[in-house]
Amino acid sequence: MSELPPANLPYLFAAFAVVWVVFFVYAAYMSWRRQSVQRELEEMRQSDAWESRESGSDGT
Repeated sequence: MSELPPANLPYLFAAFAVVWVVFFVYAAYMSWRRQSVQRELEEMRQSDAWESRESGSDGT
């Protein structure tokens, strides 16, 4: 009784495969989300820099 029966190995493999698939999907999603936030932050920085140039050029 100390060893797993060989009949359960396919279930173990399936669970292992599902966990890895979920991990890679999550890692891909987080990578995509990080890039999206990074692009948005860069756009905000450029917009802020542009606004500060415009406000400085009108003499206020």
